[in-house]
Amino acid sequence: MTATDLVMALIGVLAIGALIIWFDLRCLADLRQTSDWRLRHFNRDAWALLIIFAFPFGPLLYLTCGKQQ
Repeated sequence: MTATDLVMALIGVLAIGALIIWFDLRCLADLRQTSDWRLRHFNRDAWALLIIFAFPFGPLLYLTCGKQQ
């Protein structure tokens, strides 16, 4: 493996990490703006923990069935 390959791999890992962090922050911002009566299945704290610790399933679950339309 050359130095260029290592740099490209590092850039890829950092890009994927930034995308994960951005997606989590967007979901958490949406959760913060959603009123309590619109949340389904769990309370706000449980949704926040699920979004943070269960990537990518937690944010996707929140977006698909976490709040009423």
